[in-house]
Amino acid sequence: MNSSIDIHSMKILIIDNSENSSALIKAILKKEAFENIFTATSVDAALEMLKNQHPDLILLSYVLPEKSGTEGCKLLSGDMHCEDIPIIMVTANNDIQTLQRSFENGAIDYIAKPFNGHELVARVQAHLIRKRVSDDRKKKAITDPLTNIYNRRHFDTIFEHFFSRAFSEEKHITFFMIDIDNFKKYNDNYGHQKGDEALQAVAKTLQEQLHRTDDYLFRLGGEEFSILLYDTPMDFVRALSDKIHTSLKELQIEHHYNEAFGQLTVSMGVTTSLCTEAMSKFNIYNSADEALYQSKENGRNQSTFAVL
Repeated sequence: MNSSIDIHSMKILIIDNSENSSALIKAILKKEAFENIFTATSVDAALEMLKNQHPDLILLSYVLPEKSGTEGCKLLSGDMHCEDIPIIMVTANNDIQTLQRSFENGAIDYIAKPFNGHELVARVQAHLIRKRVSDDRKKKAITDPLTNIYNRRHFDTIFEHFFSRAFSEEKHITFFMIDIDNFKKYNDNYGHQKGDEALQAVAKTLQEQLHRTDDYLFRLGGEEFSILLYDTPMDFVRALSDKIHTSLKELQIEHHYNEAFGQLTVSMGVTTSLCTEAMSKFNIYNSADEALYQSKENGRNQSTFAVL
């Protein structure tokens, strides 16, 4: 075990309707210098909390009101926001059947009541270290090394998640396809080092416009970027497009070979679609691609919108 990995700032969520039990776990962990500990009294409250908080570890009581620990574990492990978060079941019933049901429904470990403080801390530490190592490896696999935003591989994963979720919930998804105007001319005339710096600046500026949990930015390849939004009103989509154009203009990156503007600009194709049986991911992607082409044909440095 790598003791050099700092885990004490990682987030821990305790789900237990017993205030005494939650307080005891919290006190034991606080004593060991764990800083970010949150509590919820039910699975429903935890799922709501997960929209804004992303814990690194969940301690879930086996006995809960409304939903059992195993039902809660299944719901939590199946939720997109916490599918990679390890869940430790906290139970007074440590018989084989209880443990088997817990593991079958997504728990990775268990802690028996009454607590042994040393055992509790040891298990929490072990799973947080594994989570940190796993997160670091995963981040490298899904991150574009130049711009430090998500790569095409992760785009494919999130696009699939968004489409499936929106189909089941009868919601819309929005797909921005973004392309830097005349970027080949930029590279040819200013050099690839300047080109890389421009890509980094554009990625940073795009990222700064996104603030919600379900706002995702990707580099698809070359000078092409993408944004995916979930269940977003059209006025928000159009406002985001305007903010992107304005923010990039404020960068004032010189590009004399982008003749009409004299500085770096982007064109965008934006498709918003209700996900139904008649719609496919290809339809949405193709629509955004066609909208991007229309923006280029109409003079660049603009956005074209489509609603399917």
